[in-house]
Amino acid sequence: MDSQETGSTVLGGTVSEWLAEEALHDSEPAALYAELCQRLRGVGMPILRGQVAFRILHPLYNASTINWTAEKGAVVSLFSPDDPGQERFRRSPFGHVLVHNLPVLRRRLNGETALLDFAELEEFREMGGTDYVVFLVGFDPATDSGVICSWLGDRAAGFTDGEIVQLRRITREFSISMKSRIERSVAHNVAHAYLGKRAGEAVLNGLIRRGDGEKITAALWYSDLRRSTTLADRLSAEDFLGLLGRYFEMTAAAVLDSGGEVVSLIGDAVLGLFRVEESPGEACRRALAAAHEARRRLGATSATDRSLDFGIALHLGQVIHGNVGVPERLQFTVVGSAVNEVVRVQDLTKQLDCPLLATAPFAAVAAGPWRPVGEHVLRGVETPMPILTVVPP
Repeated sequence: MDSQETGSTVLGGTVSEWLAEEALHDSEPAALYAELCQRLRGVGMPILRGQVAFRILHPLYNASTINWTAEKGAVVSLFSPDDPGQERFRRSPFGHVLVHNLPVLRRRLNGETALLDFAELEEFREMGGTDYVVFLVGFDPATDSGVICSWLGDRAAGFTDGEIVQLRRITREFSISMKSRIERSVAHNVAHAYLGKRAGEAVLNGLIRRGDGEKITAALWYSDLRRSTTLADRLSAEDFLGLLGRYFEMTAAAVLDSGGEVVSLIGDAVLGLFRVEESPGEACRRALAAAHEARRRLGATSATDRSLDFGIALHLGQVIHGNVGVPERLQFTVVGSAVNEVVRVQDLTKQLDCPLLATAPFAAVAAGPWRPVGEHVLRGVETPMPILTVVPP
């Protein structure tokens, strides 16, 4: 063993110790990988480029990669199931390793033993790479989960045999650290997808018991699809679900784009929430902007999809945001008289033939060309409530 290899082997042990410590922490995967690559360079490993890929559970994406170079640092990329680069991935070294379940793949990029049987390898050689190795670390065969990690070396003689052994061990130790981070990311993605970002974080931070919650003041946003029963009967299941998807893209997406929270998707209704944090006027302004945007999106598609229509109601009041249900099955939602009232106001959009209605408390703090449409007795509310609509431009 030469002095160079001896030095990197001894110093490589410090990298392993650092990884063991990092396994207990919650740093982001990209930051962890960037630090690993820098430390390997620091102990004498001739690392020119590193790449790690792993599956993720996300509504929009199914895989993520982190690419590291000394010039750019760590760059994260996300890939969707229908990404046009899927075919290229299947023909790449990573794809080959996955298909054939290879624990190790190595390619020399220069000299008599050079083998450039993948398109990327020519690119790596042009970058100055001389030796390329890929390691596959599986977690659970039943779920096809794990980490694929590659190292591109730039020393003229490539990696030594001892460095390959060391890189394989370090990759495995890095994968152990990544496993907990990937699982935590899955929990966050699932919680955000089904509960919303803010409620999801609250649940992950420990609010998982019935009765956990808080009283908040908020602008409430409620929409309901018109003629949904008729449409469900007339359309095929596939077509009706497609219509619901377009409806939620107009309504729920508008709430999210305006900085609100989608508390519930109740069948074909959307309950949105804009917390009063700076001022009631600011929360109501964002809720009104979301309502206008939802109607604008509807208008943009009305020429091609006349079956879609919905009403929107806006209200300002105090609600309880927290867990309700039975101990074994909970829902993190909002409850209170203000929620019931905004639902009843939306019912009036059909009776008054006004697609957008607001209560007096909401209109009082949200600037707009409001027009009163009378005082109305809402079901379950004794005192008549003044209702307003927005004058069309």
